[in-house]
Amino acid sequence: MIDRNLGNAERLIRLLLGLTFGYWTLSQPHLNVTEWFVGLVAMMLILNGVFSRCYLWYVLDLDSRPKCEI
Repeated sequence: MIDRNLGNAERLIRLLLGLTFGYWTLSQPHLNVTEWFVGLVAMMLILNGVFSRCYLWYVLDLDSRPKCEI
């Protein structure tokens, strides 16, 4: 398991975006490829926000936490 690499502000932004995209996806009458993709992105954003870990940031060696949290 990777270490936490998301700060609180970024976690909140990802969580809100994930919830917004998820709501939009679930409000569609028919799900085609675009809606499934947006739903997948929403799920990943929600999981990033909840667990404070982003695998893309890990691969790119980025860390958005304040220096006092490290």
